[in-house]
Amino acid sequence: EALAKQATLTEQIAQLTNSAPSIVRLGIPAYQWLNDDVHGVRRAHATFFPDGCGLGAMWDRETMFQVGQAIGQEARATHNSATHHGDRGEDPRENGVGITMYSPNMNLVRDPRWGRAQGVYTEDPVLGSELTAQFVRGAQGTGPTDEEPRYLQVAACCKHYAAYDLETIPVDRHHFSATVDSRNMWETYLPVFEACVDFAKVAHIMCSYNAINGVPACATPQLLNGI
Repeated sequence: EALAKQATLTEQIAQLTNSAPSIVRLGIPAYQWLNDDVHGVRRAHATFFPDGCGLGAMWDRETMFQVGQAIGQEARATHNSATHHGDRGEDPRENGVGITMYSPNMNLVRDPRWGRAQGVYTEDPVLGSELTAQFVRGAQGTGPTDEEPRYLQVAACCKHYAAYDLETIPVDRHHFSATVDSRNMWETYLPVFEACVDFAKVAHIMCSYNAINGVPACATPQLLNGI
């Protein structure tokens, strides 16, 4: 908050991108937010685990915790090595040098035509909740019995909030509006986010590309401040 007060509006706006520039006068280094470490760190020599549907087919909380833990450790190590060599991801094409992961993708498969169906765990909100929570806890460095990590290993991100399950069919994701009634929202789409936030203590949430009942998800008062 203190830094934000010292930054100009132009400087603050410039930070709202994946490739956030440095603010030298405030001692803020450049940072690359684009780290799609969904089933492995997006860099050479990283461990790549099965994609989402493969991980979901394990039905195994403990193994999912270990997967998240391994990815979190490798993400932290990759970031430490990159910054040691002066690489803070200024190149917008870089993906996977930061410690804020755009993972897990824990939306539910609702349409087999979805281009990301292979990247998520399941179509079931209960299974999705259990696996998502363990991935996040492992990645962020939370012990099996700890409520939250003593030191944050990486900052996981549960995405996409909410009711997101298409890319281009039948319409592109930026123009699609999901029609979701209250019961379906609470029983189907929100349990995975509840587990991610309340139990796993995820560091941040990514709002969805689509609209919900005609209102963009990233500007829906009920989703952002009413739940």
